[in-house]
Amino acid sequence: MLGLDRDFSFIFMETVLQYGIINHLLKWKKENVKRIWLLPFVMIVDSLFIQFCQVESPLIRTLILIGLLLVIVQTLYQDNILVKIFVVLLTEYILIISDIMASNMLFLVSRMNIGNKIFQVFSLRLPFSIFSIIFMLLLAGMYIRLFNKINFNIPTKYWIRVNLILGIFIFIANYFMIINRIFQNASLQLSWFLIRISIYFFVMSFLITYLFKEICLFYHKEQQRDDLELQNKALEYQLISQEISCLDLKKIRHDIENNLVNIAFLLKENCIEESVEYIQAISATLEATKPVINCGSKYIDSILNYEIAICKKQNIDVRFEIETIPELSIPPTDLSSIISNLLNNSIEANLKVLERERYVQMKMFCYKNYLTIVVENPYNHKLTPAGGLLRTSKKNPRNHGYGLKSVTTSVNNCGGIFKYSYESNVFTSTIIIPIAPIPA
Repeated sequence: MLGLDRDFSFIFMETVLQYGIINHLLKWKKENVKRIWLLPFVMIVDSLFIQFCQVESPLIRTLILIGLLLVIVQTLYQDNILVKIFVVLLTEYILIISDIMASNMLFLVSRMNIGNKIFQVFSLRLPFSIFSIIFMLLLAGMYIRLFNKINFNIPTKYWIRVNLILGIFIFIANYFMIINRIFQNASLQLSWFLIRISIYFFVMSFLITYLFKEICLFYHKEQQRDDLELQNKALEYQLISQEISCLDLKKIRHDIENNLVNIAFLLKENCIEESVEYIQAISATLEATKPVINCGSKYIDSILNYEIAICKKQNIDVRFEIETIPELSIPPTDLSSIISNLLNNSIEANLKVLERERYVQMKMFCYKNYLTIVVENPYNHKLTPAGGLLRTSKKNPRNHGYGLKSVTTSVNNCGGIFKYSYESNVFTSTIIIPIAPIPA
């Protein structure tokens, strides 16, 4: 870079530092393959390619090297492709900015008397390479410390923006290197101006990457806050459903004396079958006060038991078929939004139907790597499509109509599919969501 041929040893050292950053920020994919021998081989091949890459244009050369590194990283490491692009762009940016700073340092040293004596003994190649390695080592340590413990689980839009910004920085830095090489020795005043510009550019780029790190931390804290709110909501659901169950138990206890008198009378009259049916009816009533759903997920259990309690109060027939659900990587906030909004919409639709026709049917099961949710309910009001969704039939539409929008947003966040259909006065929602993140 900068038109100076450096020995293979210095190129290899730069490559080692690049892969050092990548190893700290990304997870190794090839668990059955040991890094101890594969990584040195990859770094040697990468260094040889850089050494013999005969491309004069710095920008095209940079794009080729980024493409090669991205292919290697995609093959050897886990994580989302956008995270990998960010790390690759970051390492390439560190390499370029190190060369620019090394060039400026070389200029400063060359203006000193001691610099002239050094350059009489060594060529420009050696001190430039040493300065570049030192700067790259410092920057690598700084950025590793900056991003080492950051949770990169942030929305895609942020990744696209920061990758675009890094790409622009690399583009500008490449042209700045060309300008720096042409005008570095034009005049002392111009050289100092270029040095100041390079320092400003580095500070600005560092502040932007630092801001991105703060966004990651903020989003992680927001996720923690949302999880706590969801836990509180789950506890609230449990308390409400238990309160409803307690009211049912109070009614049963209030009527227990009458029930026992009735059973005793039936037994005296030798009405065995009627007595058995009476006892079974009481047992069924007691059974109904217990939590209905126990699928293995406390969040799903609390939401469904709460919704079932609401359905009972509104005389809505509940037809739930919930299989055992394994541990999910789906964010609890999105899962809560999907289930709650679907069932709330179903309950609201049922309230406009005659009591004898009311029901909510729900199936939830896992197949392979996907969670499937199907909700069905009757309706008798007019449905008006609008923008791919349904227009709300409530008054004040500005304050309503967010149910299906929230479901769509949450499903998209999870990389899933949301479809709905309505015919013969039956509304059916179908959702398919990956249980675990799909490898990039």
